[in-house]
Amino acid sequence: MKQMATKQQGFTLVELMIAMTIGLILLGGVITILTSSQQVYRVNDALARMQENARYAFQVLSRDIRMAGYFGCAGNGALVVNTLNDKDSFLWKLGQAIDGFEATSSTTWTPVLPEGAIPSPLGGRDIVVVRGVEGSETKVVSHPGGNPPGSADLKVSVGSGLQNDDIVLVTDCQASAIFQITNINTSSGQDNIVHNTGTPTANTPGNYTKALGKEFTGGEIIKISTRSYFIRLIDGLPALYRKIGTRNAEELVRGVEDMQVEYGEDLNGDWTADIYRSADLVTNWQSVVSVRISLLMQTTENNIASQPQPYTFNGTTVTPTDRRLRQAFTTVVALRNRAT
Repeated sequence: MKQMATKQQGFTLVELMIAMTIGLILLGGVITILTSSQQVYRVNDALARMQENARYAFQVLSRDIRMAGYFGCAGNGALVVNTLNDKDSFLWKLGQAIDGFEATSSTTWTPVLPEGAIPSPLGGRDIVVVRGVEGSETKVVSHPGGNPPGSADLKVSVGSGLQNDDIVLVTDCQASAIFQITNINTSSGQDNIVHNTGTPTANTPGNYTKALGKEFTGGEIIKISTRSYFIRLIDGLPALYRKIGTRNAEELVRGVEDMQVEYGEDLNGDWTADIYRSADLVTNWQSVVSVRISLLMQTTENNIASQPQPYTFNGTTVTPTDRRLRQAFTTVVALRNRAT
C-alpha cells in the first residue's frame, strides 16, 4: 500500500524559544571559557614580566655592588692617591666604596641628600650609592718620569675609549692613583692622557696636583665613578634609576615600587657581616661587607586582579587602591673586595 508523504509543518514558537535558550546557554559557556582563559593569560603574563623585571633589577644592582671598591689589581688596602679637588665631596669621595641614604619620611633622607646629586627621588624609598671602576682596563705603555715621579702625561694605545674630563684610576698592582683627564692628544700611534691641575667647574672637580706618587709604566688605567640607584616616577609609574657621576639619570626598570636597603657590618674584623643596619645607623662604612636589598615590584598594567590585592612589605601590610599585582623580592650581595 502506498504511503502518503507528510508535509513539513515547521517549528512551533515553543520549540524555537527552547532552541534559542539552549544556544544562548552554550554561547554563554563559550564566552565564559574564553574570558577566563584570557584573564589567566593576562595574569600569568603580568607575573612573568614583573618577575623578569625584578631579576634584571637585581642583576644590575648586584653586579655593581659586588664590585664596589675595586681598585684594579692593587687590591684592598693598597695606597690610593686621590688628586681630585674636593675629594671628600659626594661625587669624588671615591675611596668610600659603598654609601647609602635611609628614607625617614616621604620627603627626607638620613644623611641629608647632597644638593642636586639625586634628581627627583621618590620619597619613602632608600637610595644606595656604589663607587668603583666601570668599563675595561687600558694598558699604560709609558709614564715619563717627573719630579715627583710620574709626569702629567700617561701614554696608552690609540682607541682606548677614554675621553676628556673622565675620572680614571691608574694602578700597577702595588699602588693606585685617581685623577681627572684634562686633555687627550694623539701622536706616534699613542694617546697621551694628560692630567694637569685646574680649577673645578660645575661638572668636573679638576686636579689639585699632577703628581701621582709614582711612575705607572706597565700598569692599567680605567674609568671610575660614583653610581647612585634610586626610585622616581616616569609617566606616573615608579621605576629604578641610576645616575653615574654628573651624567643624566637613566631609567633601568619600570615597576619597582619600593626599595629598602640594609648594610651588613663586620664588627670583629673577620670580613663577615655580624649585623645588618639601615644607612642612618651604619657606624663605619669601611666595615660594610654586604648589602641586603628588598624590592617591591608591581605590574606595569592596572586592572589585572579582580579587586585590590593586599601585600606585605618591610613589615607593613597595605591594601592598595588599584588592581595591580605586587610581589616582594630580597637578595644579599657580598662586596668581593671585602667579604671572605
